[in-house]
Amino acid sequence: MFRRHLLGFLFVMLFIAPAWSVMFAQAQGGTVSTFSTGSAEETVTMSSGQNSSIGFQLDRNTTVTSASFFIKPTISGPSPGVLELDVNQDGFPEWAFNGTGYGGFGHQTVFSSGNTTETVSIDPNQGAVSNPDSPPFSIPTGASVSSTVLDVGFSPSLSGGYFQTGYIHAVDKGDLNNDSNIDFALLSRTASVNSTSPTGPVTGQATAFRIAAYSNTTGVTLSSWQTTCENATRIMIADVNGDDHDDVIGYAPADDELCLHFTNTSSGGFEPQVNVTHASNIIDLAFGDFTGNGLDEMVSIRSGGEVHVDVFSNRTNTFTNRDSATVYITGSNNKATLTHMLFAYFGGPQNNPSLMAIQSSGTANPVFWDTTNSAVVVSTTTVSGISQGSLVGDFDGDQDLDILSPRPTGHRSIENRGPLGWDGDNHNVLLTLTNASILDYDLDLAAHLLVPNPGNPDGNPATPTGNVSAYSITSGWNYDNYVSNQASAVFEPWTSPRAVHFGDMDGDGSIEQLVLVGEGSQNGVFISAYHKVGYDIDQDGLVDVEGEGYAGNGSNGLSMLMIEDTTGELTTTLNVLSPGLPYTSDGYGIQMSPVNLSMHSITEGTFTLSGLDVHYTADFLVNANPSVSGNLSNVLNQQMTAGSGQFVVPFHFNSTNNGSFVVYNPSVAYVDGAPNIALPPTPALRLVDVEPDRVVIEWQPITDFGDDLLDFIVYRSASGQSIDLQNPYTSTLANNAIDVAVQPGQSWTYWVQSIHRFGVTSNLSLPLTTTIPYPIPKSFVPNLTASDVPDDEGGALNISWSPGDASIVEHRIFVLTTDFSDVSGQDTTLTANASATSLVVDEDSTGNPLVDGVAYYIAAIGLDIYGNASTNVTAIGPVYSRNDSALSTVIDVTYTDFTGGELDGTVLLARTKGLDVSAHLHQNGVGIANATMKLTVSGTDEAYDVEMTTNTTGHATLSIDSLSSLGPIDALGPMNLTLAYGGSEGDIMNQPLEGASTTSAAFGTVLVMLTADEPIPVQTDGFFETIIAVDAEDSVQSMYLANMGVAWQATDSSGEELSNGTAEVRGNELSVLGTAAYDGRLTLTLHHEPPTFYIPGFAASYALQSTPVVNDTTNDTDDTNETTEPTFPDVTLPATVDCGTATYEWDSNATDVLITCTVTNPNPFDVMVGFAWKVVPGTPPAIELVHNEADGDTGTVTAEADGTVDLTFSLVRNGPTEGMFPGLQGEGYVVYLTCLDFGDNACDSMTEDMAATEGELQWTLGEMPVQTVDDTLVEDDASNAMTPVLVGIGLFLAIGAAIGGVLYMRGRDDLDFVDDDEDDEDYFEQTLSAPDATGRSAGVDLTASKSLDELKSSGKTLHTDAPEGLASSPGIGSRADAFEFGATAEDAAGESADESETWNEETAEEEAWEEEAAAEDDGITVDENGTEWWEDEEGTWWYREDGWEDWAVWED
Repeated sequence: MFRRHLLGFLFVMLFIAPAWSVMFAQAQGGTVSTFSTGSAEETVTMSSGQNSSIGFQLDRNTTVTSASFFIKPTISGPSPGVLELDVNQDGFPEWAFNGTGYGGFGHQTVFSSGNTTETVSIDPNQGAVSNPDSPPFSIPTGASVSSTVLDVGFSPSLSGGYFQTGYIHAVDKGDLNNDSNIDFALLSRTASVNSTSPTGPVTGQATAFRIAAYSNTTGVTLSSWQTTCENATRIMIADVNGDDHDDVIGYAPADDELCLHFTNTSSGGFEPQVNVTHASNIIDLAFGDFTGNGLDEMVSIRSGGEVHVDVFSNRTNTFTNRDSATVYITGSNNKATLTHMLFAYFGGPQNNPSLMAIQSSGTANPVFWDTTNSAVVVSTTTVSGISQGSLVGDFDGDQDLDILSPRPTGHRSIENRGPLGWDGDNHNVLLTLTNASILDYDLDLAAHLLVPNPGNPDGNPATPTGNVSAYSITSGWNYDNYVSNQASAVFEPWTSPRAVHFGDMDGDGSIEQLVLVGEGSQNGVFISAYHKVGYDIDQDGLVDVEGEGYAGNGSNGLSMLMIEDTTGELTTTLNVLSPGLPYTSDGYGIQMSPVNLSMHSITEGTFTLSGLDVHYTADFLVNANPSVSGNLSNVLNQQMTAGSGQFVVPFHFNSTNNGSFVVYNPSVAYVDGAPNIALPPTPALRLVDVEPDRVVIEWQPITDFGDDLLDFIVYRSASGQSIDLQNPYTSTLANNAIDVAVQPGQSWTYWVQSIHRFGVTSNLSLPLTTTIPYPIPKSFVPNLTASDVPDDEGGALNISWSPGDASIVEHRIFVLTTDFSDVSGQDTTLTANASATSLVVDEDSTGNPLVDGVAYYIAAIGLDIYGNASTNVTAIGPVYSRNDSALSTVIDVTYTDFTGGELDGTVLLARTKGLDVSAHLHQNGVGIANATMKLTVSGTDEAYDVEMTTNTTGHATLSIDSLSSLGPIDALGPMNLTLAYGGSEGDIMNQPLEGASTTSAAFGTVLVMLTADEPIPVQTDGFFETIIAVDAEDSVQSMYLANMGVAWQATDSSGEELSNGTAEVRGNELSVLGTAAYDGRLTLTLHHEPPTFYIPGFAASYALQSTPVVNDTTNDTDDTNETTEPTFPDVTLPATVDCGTATYEWDSNATDVLITCTVTNPNPFDVMVGFAWKVVPGTPPAIELVHNEADGDTGTVTAEADGTVDLTFSLVRNGPTEGMFPGLQGEGYVVYLTCLDFGDNACDSMTEDMAATEGELQWTLGEMPVQTVDDTLVEDDASNAMTPVLVGIGLFLAIGAAIGGVLYMRGRDDLDFVDDDEDDEDYFEQTLSAPDATGRSAGVDLTASKSLDELKSSGKTLHTDAPEGLASSPGIGSRADAFEFGATAEDAAGESADESETWNEETAEEEAWEEEAAAEDDGITVDENGTEWWEDEEGTWWYREDGWEDWAVWED
């Protein structure tokens, strides 16, 4: 029984024991909480970058279920740098502090990019982000920062500094390159200018300027020196010629000289210098757009209180006045004495500039331009206290300009309050304003006064001296715009600063300062803006660390502006921010937080961040990893061994530096029993499919890899590159992978590895490499066309097409000189993007420029995204390019007039004469064939055209037999001959031709025939007198001969001149008389400037009478051999009088209108020159000619033998001009020459010791201004009733006075000229011998000479409408050409028919009285010279001079 129980028990135990053993084994195991050293915290020190002295001590034949420990930097001591833990030494760290931008473990020295230096640009005026973040650096989340260092420097976009220029004497600013930024013109009177001499290049001193400008590509540049006015002391910038580009003006006030340097808008240089001399009374001047027309005018103050606005003329290269105004002393009519001016945009930059014209008292009148009336306006409101040396600037921040003026005891701030006027305040702080500026230099909306202090220069730039002091301008209770007496800031730009100029050179809104600096041999300019920069650590909008001052980039002696954290603000703020900063975790569980600084600046530039040094401590957990092992536990299990007892798994630490760190708090949990770590099979890869957009690979079924399979890892690398085991490409649970992240043309290599439990992996598969194929390209480009680019200068074609397939990303254009159908092997430089449908090309596919007139063939293909295209094409062509700009043409023309070219430079034309034209039309010397040119013969109110056509060589001739054949041409006076070619549009092969024209001056002349009876008699006393007939060769032009002037000269047989003078044609006759000699010549000369009249050679010569033959029968012999002295003349020859003329305006009151007469004494002895008026009116006329040399009524002067004297006459107003006729006026005179001997009584022996010359002194009375008459009728019965009576009485008195005046004047004439009646009668008998043909109507006999009785007996009576007041009018002279004879009373009075009718009705009684009076004196009127005038009923005027018996017809 017992034995059966025992067997049963054993049987049950046989089955239960295995299960019990399993239960027992699962319950066994344990934990590890110390390192192999037995301590839970150890400091590890790296030596040669390695340490493996510490690890985990594990039991054999166990499985680790979890394992971890912590690691942290030491508080002190060096950092190990990059730190890694590789337990199994397979190259895949189980933990690593090696991420990009991590820096050293516990010591951050790099930015997140891994760089030690980073930059960030800032432009406060561009974009939405005006305060950009700096490139970040990283610290662990929750790190405790012990210290920080960060170097932050700022270099502006405009990096200035010191520029060696030599001593600068003057500066102005403007925009010379039209980029809307400020440029500076620097003037030096001692500039070192290079020039060329016969021996080679030389350098000398000269007055010159150069330009300081800035561009984004070249930075600050200084142009070469440009010479200007030698004595220039000022330099100005203005757009003088209105081309939207500022120009430079050198100004030499001492010479009144402006030297204009116009900007060449193409090259950016300057045109040749234009020198302009301005008015000498200019006190000061400036340039600006004063009138708002876009052109900078010259605005000047001048003596006499004048303000002028002058504009430059590009045509004449001179300044012409646009308007002017005068400044008067307030409260008086006295002109102000202007001493200086301020010219600026006082109304703000949106308004036109204006002027402060300042008097010697410091009182200023604002002067501005009235756009409505286009006039200069001087404001009646004055501003006081503006002394010499005042400054202009916006010191109250309201965008308009104010004035700061020095005072003997302080300063005066004059605030511009806009519409409210100017408000000045006096302050007691003394200021030095020389070369100072008002400027908000730090852009804090508060202006400062910047005052340069040169210091005490010793000539050595190495010992800098001087500074620029900034003074604040403030306002408060009971004071406004007060300049502080304490400097708010002091700057030291360079040694010995002496002037501050400013302007925004780079357009960033900040103001660059240009300071004149230097001493000794180093003088130049310092350029920099004032910068304020900083960074905000906690991004709360407030700057935490800042710096300010001048800044550069290290060049030109100016370094970056550094921001220094002197208070440890970065350390403090990072400790506050660190726990809450956002972070990212890597595969090791390390959490790193980026730190960004918000950068601040008032100017554009670049921050440079470097020298990062952050020490910190933080806790890191070592557990998970991104490798296939996954965590520390799997790696420990992979190290597990069978058997019993313990073994140590060492920690293999690797680092880049020898430093130390701390590991602590280890934790390992395990169970008994070793894991299954058998090696799985290796995947065998096979390429399933490859397309342009995918790759498909596969390997063995997953059943081949066992039950512990977890995943397949796929690695991918570009062909030729090694595998990156730390960065798998993808993972999959299937036995295949599809890769769609591929592009045609790429080559990829794939590997696969299986992953199993406990971190067990298979071996890598063999690599599989494949290349992605390209898709078939769709290259066709539809609707390809090509044509010449219109309106260009040639060498270009316009190629266009329609959009092709959407796969096209680029078009390639082929342009060749031969036809083609395949482009394989061809290359081209002509491309266009995918969206383009046209391209203008100026070269062929090989890069050679297109040639006009050459045939080209064109094709196009489209490239896909992979650069593939079809090479088969269909070219279009031929296509030609053409220069569409018109070629200039030239006309060379020669005119041959009827004289054969007697006058150089002037072609003489006559109505009945011809003209020969020879022309050559060419382009750059090559004749233009079959072209039509048009000759235009034009004169006053007439023009006639004739066409001429060129031959094959471009020549054309034209012969006009007579100008009258062109039409009813007058051909008189100035004319023009214009030969014009209209141009040609050309064709597909030939360039267009520009039109051309050339104009030559011509003059239409009257052909004159002079006929004289030769020889001309000479009297025994040496006098001659002759009448020369004057006729027009063209009878139509006879009317123009009246009053033709002819110069004459009488010479003896040897050609020596005896007398000369001028004569006028009257009645087709020319009367010439003078002194001559037997066998001499009389030469008549016509003026040819202008050539109004023509005779061949403009001169005619006639023989004088030969010496009479005297029959002498005596044969006297004189043996004494004595010389016979010349005998004293028997008579005194008359004087030659040459008088000028003058114009006296109708309403003038001038007293300085002079007329000068030159009296020539032709006698070989001295004479006394006497002068007398032919008629002396009883009542002085309204405008009187006064003989200035007269002493009483008969003033005399002495003329030397064969000498001249001048007599002067003044026009003096004695009364109103009303009643006179405008136009030519005259008064007769007599000049007497009386012999003066030398005390030998020679004159007593003369037959005639006195000679008289008569003439007329002529002047012109200006036109009567148009008067506005108020013709409103005033109803007044009493005055209307009295009008006829008063008018009648007035007329009666006037007529009586006129009759008395006539009788008086005739009596005077009879007395004055009683001795000359006989001579005058002979003279007028000759004069009245009129030619047969005249220009008057057939009803008037111009040769008639009749008595008044004969005239009346022929039925002629006084015309009832004869001009009234003829005898009393001072406008009537001895010549009647001042009147339009034959005019009616209506014409003379200028009244309308209605006015005449009204007058006749109201004055019937007066007219009846006048008719009675006219009947009594037979209708004869007498002018002031005693000439009688009478008009018959046909309107013909007759005249009779004093002493005549008969009447003669007046020829106008």
